[in-house]
Amino acid sequence: MKDFARRFAAALAEDQPERFTAALAKKQRKGRIFIDYLRNQRGATAVMPYSARARAGTPVAVPVTWQELRAMDGASHWHVGDAKELAKRAGSKALARWGLAEQTLPDL
Repeated sequence: MKDFARRFAAALAEDQPERFTAALAKKQRKGRIFIDYLRNQRGATAVMPYSARARAGTPVAVPVTWQELRAMDGASHWHVGDAKELAKRAGSKALARWGLAEQTLPDL
């Protein structure tokens, strides 16, 4: 799976280099979406939504809308002290269908 994910990320970055990158180095990612193929290997972990991060200020991983993303200056916008606001956001209309995709995979 990791090999497929790596090749897919590279193909996407090659097809639309102004939007996507598979480069691990943060300097090379600026202004583009990082396609992280490394999450598809044994032992890899990912942060679940609303998890506190082990960083200064205890930021929280939060799902955001595309509009919110454009206005954000970094990944530590919300922190554990924002619990009431985060609970309110989670039930908001903007995030009502977050995590859902209306698609089906074809039969093989």
